[in-house]
Amino acid sequence: MSPLLPEQLQRLIGLGLLGLGLYFAVQLGRGLRGYLRYRRVAKTALLTWPAPAPAQLSSTLMLGVLATVVAAANAMTHRPATHVAALSLMAAYFLGLVPLAQRIRFGLYQDGVWAHRGFLPWPQVARIAFIEAPEIVLLLTARHKVVPFKLPVPAAEYGAVRKILEEKTRAGQLRLDPAILGI
Repeated sequence: MSPLLPEQLQRLIGLGLLGLGLYFAVQLGRGLRGYLRYRRVAKTALLTWPAPAPAQLSSTLMLGVLATVVAAANAMTHRPATHVAALSLMAAYFLGLVPLAQRIRFGLYQDGVWAHRGFLPWPQVARIAFIEAPEIVLLLTARHKVVPFKLPVPAAEYGAVRKILEEKTRAGQLRLDPAILGI
């Protein structure tokens, strides 16, 4: 029986799946490392709230289910191990790590802030700013980094967040850079 696809195309698909597997292996490693860090930091919570659910959560879970089905089909048809492994890693990411990340509570902790990009220790915070419309978001700029950390703040917690930031500043844990041009 001849293969369904030419050998060059099969090799290209194999390389693509190998790359996909490596990408998801790295993402799983980074995600698990971040979650383990959260577990250590969680004990020091000052003020937290659940992270907002991503708008595409159901689509993400469906991708995980699809990856599981395709991985199982590849295993049953004796496709190369790299195909099965890559699709299994993708399924583990979408079905395991994404729901696990939803357990991380955003907010202020003794040693820093947990925002959408992860944990930012107080000494690394260079600047802060609140955006108050349409929703309240605390933007934190890290020293030596360009992309800000975004922390959506529930309206009910806004005053408490400001108070904790003031306390951290008075205690010397939060040392903000001077404003640019006096702004």
